[in-house]
Amino acid sequence: MNISKISRSIVVVIFIASIIFLGYLDVLSLINESGEVTNSVTSTLVKIGFVIAVIFLVLIYMYIKDKLYKMHVKRKITFIYRYIYIVLVILIMSLFTIRNFRINYADNMVLFYVLTTLIISLIIKRIIFNVSKSDILSVLGMFTYVLLPRVVENKELYIASTILNIIFFLAIYIMQILIDELKQKGVKTKKYIVLSTILGIFMGLSSLVGVSVWIWLALSVVLFFLTYNLDNTHISFPKKFMASLTQQKRESLYKIERININKLIVSIIVIVSLTLVVHFTFSVILTKMNNNEMIETMLNTIHSENTEYMGMNIRSIFNRAVINGKNLVTTSKMFYIILFIYILFMEALAFFLHRRYDTKSTVMKMIFILLFVAISIFNLNMYYYQSSFTILLILIAIVNTSNIYLNREERIKLLVS
Repeated sequence: MNISKISRSIVVVIFIASIIFLGYLDVLSLINESGEVTNSVTSTLVKIGFVIAVIFLVLIYMYIKDKLYKMHVKRKITFIYRYIYIVLVILIMSLFTIRNFRINYADNMVLFYVLTTLIISLIIKRIIFNVSKSDILSVLGMFTYVLLPRVVENKELYIASTILNIIFFLAIYIMQILIDELKQKGVKTKKYIVLSTILGIFMGLSSLVGVSVWIWLALSVVLFFLTYNLDNTHISFPKKFMASLTQQKRESLYKIERININKLIVSIIVIVSLTLVVHFTFSVILTKMNNNEMIETMLNTIHSENTEYMGMNIRSIFNRAVINGKNLVTTSKMFYIILFIYILFMEALAFFLHRRYDTKSTVMKMIFILLFVAISIFNLNMYYYQSSFTILLILIAIVNTSNIYLNREERIKLLVS
């Protein structure tokens, strides 16, 4: 077994341990709540209605797609019809959910809510499709997010966490595209440099709105162990410059040009450099703008409401992890317990069917682990990150599903959607 396989297995084991830990806290919360029977029937009906609604909307999408295919409609026209349906669903569900915020429909918040819901759901769709290549699974992930009830009622907290999600998940999506580019052998273009530059900028911006720069730095180190079979590049000197040198010097430079350099190393140097530059540059700008009420409110929401500092030893970090875990699962106990059970079931199934752990799904699991650890170490506000964890869990659950129906050796899709 090579280093990448061992590293992926270790990440998966830690991730499973994290899910079991959160599931245990969730079960404790459900047991403690068992004595409360108020509105239990209504709550159960809402949860059943959520599942039915997601399935119903996905089935309609499948029907539209199949009907257009049988009618031999042009691919571009089919694409337009499918996205009209998606946008309409998001618009209707957004306007319906807005009532829970008690927002006037004439308020600018309505436009913000609809647009950001559309943007995040489309990012979710692209992330899932990039891994699974299944349009149906990507739409399932999108509608699951769109129909989820918003548990955060504080308007300022919601705005800040939404901005975080857009930047954070765009960074994850760009990272997926970069991984695809690095795995293409013999490609002479510099596209991976452009993608690394964009990714570095988004990582730097995300570090300003709550995703610690240490998470990205740690992930960059871990990527060396998770990835394998990547393309190489070479240093090349201009021909005019080479012609101006003596034969002996040219021979020395030719030797340098023949050295294989892993493109991942180049990408990580570019990403880390830009992440740090963007982070520190904008940190200085934000410090000078500390009198701005909107920026000050956003920065305050990142930090925990619990001002008591417990220290930095292992026990205190674990205690904070317990508190953060409880804060996360109590926002929607039954939803999370079902999600945890499903993820664990798919992980067990992948183990018994000898499915390989691909780079992209492993990276998402690693991000989940690093984000939770960072929140516990730096004592951050879990409610601010609640939607980010929810989206990550949805992504992981659906990507795990796609991995099951991929052949272990040839990676041939057995389920065509």
